[in-house]
Amino acid sequence: STSYVPNLFNNSIRVLCNANSSEGFNPLKDVSLPEIHLKTREITGLIGGPLPSGRSILAFFVGRLHDHIRYLLLKQWKGKDQDVQVFESLLDGLSYNSMLKKSRFCLCPSGYEVASPRVVEAIYAECIPVLISDGYVPPFSDVLNWKAFSIVVPVKDIHNIKKILMSISQT
Repeated sequence: STSYVPNLFNNSIRVLCNANSSEGFNPLKDVSLPEIHLKTREITGLIGGPLPSGRSILAFFVGRLHDHIRYLLLKQWKGKDQDVQVFESLLDGLSYNSMLKKSRFCLCPSGYEVASPRVVEAIYAECIPVLISDGYVPPFSDVLNWKAFSIVVPVKDIHNIKKILMSISQT
């Protein structure tokens, strides 16, 4: 359906990877699917990782600067704290998968759209996804308790990410 035909839009069930409540996504009738785009096109090197106590990085993100949320994240954290490692691109010698596995929390800010494939990548690497977005309805939220395995940080609290994450127990 399309928003140009209100009767269809209001009476259809939409299945979207980009479940943005500010754009009319209705979690009572619509379905949110995970966005998947694995950088290496395979999951072999991505699955698993050490226990949280064995991970040396508190939080990690690498990604292009192309919206206001990422701009705020990079402005606040890029190159400023060893615990919260934020990059526009990885430095030579660093592996994306190994950085995920070294991190307790994987920052998953919105990108071009409200959803991000980083959520799925974080879950594969057993890194706790930190959803940084306003209006994002996580995949399968009608059956999955996202509060049990992820953290939601409102955009307005980007400057407090370290404090928020440090306050969370490792158990």
